Amino acid sequence: MTAKLGAPTSLEDFERKAQLMNYETHRAIFEGMNQELWTKSSGRLLWMTQPAWPSTMWQILSHDYDTHAAFYGTQKGSEIIHVQMDLADHRLALVNNGLTPITGASLRARVVGLDGKLLADRSWRIDAAANSTTLGETLDLSGPLAQGAVVVRLDLAGADGAPLSSNLYWTAKDAEGERKLSAMAAQPVSISAKSGKAGAETVVTVSLANTGSAPALNGKLTLVDAKGARILPAYYADNYVSLLPGERRTVEVRYPGEARAGAKVELRGWNVTPAVAVAK
Repeated sequence: MTAKLGAPTSLEDFERKAQLMNYETHRAIFEGMNQELWTKSSGRLLWMTQPAWPSTMWQILSHDYDTHAAFYGTQKGSEIIHVQMDLADHRLALVNNGLTPITGASLRARVVGLDGKLLADRSWRIDAAANSTTLGETLDLSGPLAQGAVVVRLDLAGADGAPLSSNLYWTAKDAEGERKLSAMAAQPVSISAKSGKAGAETVVTVSLANTGSAPALNGKLTLVDAKGARILPAYYADNYVSLLPGERRTVEVRYPGEARAGAKVELRGWNVTPAVAVAK
């Protein structure tokens, strides 16, 4: 972690860097299986998923319910329909773990500098048989990576234009380039939250929008009560969310029981300006 992201300067900075690596590495464990599905791989076995002590290593499910980025990286890499990039050679792939073939889909790849400048934007038509992986084009990142590190955003849309999958990578040419991530300027991300009822649960719908000029990485949502204590248990449809400039995202958070008076959603992240929204 120190080699890739720089030595931690505090406990909070250690946790921030550990979670960035957790998301990336656990997603890669399952995307590696996807890339060679039914050729060399038919499954993945993880030795440990939830240590019974505080840890940031090999921990998907946390002892204190504050789920790590590893869980959401695993969730992303395990999508039924999933678009991905091989981190070793930057080859793209469409993974279809469903029982219905995908035909006439469109795969778009954007390469963005850490400052938000668009460096490349390409699209391809791609199909995938049921229960299979289709290998696609290989991105040539030699030019963009001359600046050290870039963000790659993949978007898959069906033949009807409906979104099917999206994925975002931060990638660098070497450890020195990776450390440029630590110099990314904090980006403002607007946040609002609205509470509702669904059976015996309270549902908080959180709306996020990157109003900055550069990518905002690993935005972490935390639901707290009026006194700032975490509301537990709480189940997040997604978390550690990364947004391109101008991008919006909605995340649903559920917890059992009636709505808590004064409940709030806190936001922090890799390079996200901390913010908070009252769940109205």
